[in-house]
Amino acid sequence: MRLGWVLSTFLLAFSVNGQPLLKPLECQLTGTPQDHFLFYREQMVYHSEQFAIFQNFKGRVSTQVDLKTGKLIRTTYIGEPFIPKYQILFGDCPNVSQTLQIWMLSEVPYDN
Repeated sequence: MRLGWVLSTFLLAFSVNGQPLLKPLECQLTGTPQDHFLFYREQMVYHSEQFAIFQNFKGRVSTQVDLKTGKLIRTTYIGEPFIPKYQILFGDCPNVSQTLQIWMLSEVPYDN
């Protein structure tokens, strides 16, 4: 049943022009679960069997997500023209493996 749901979601997630509309990865902070972060396929700069790394804000924010545990570590560096300062946040990404599988499936070529 789960596979059917994933495939139907994947097949329905195409826009009219044929480009996939991929669901973002949603994560929440450990200390404040009402705070959510959304990560998009375009922000992922690296992935392996164990980790995915996302960057945004011109590389000032890096997020590492453990694909096996769903744990998130987000590091922010705010510097020039401000006083240099780091911020480290921890969180969870409950559906990270499923989301990345859908992203990877969207890159597989198919016959028309």
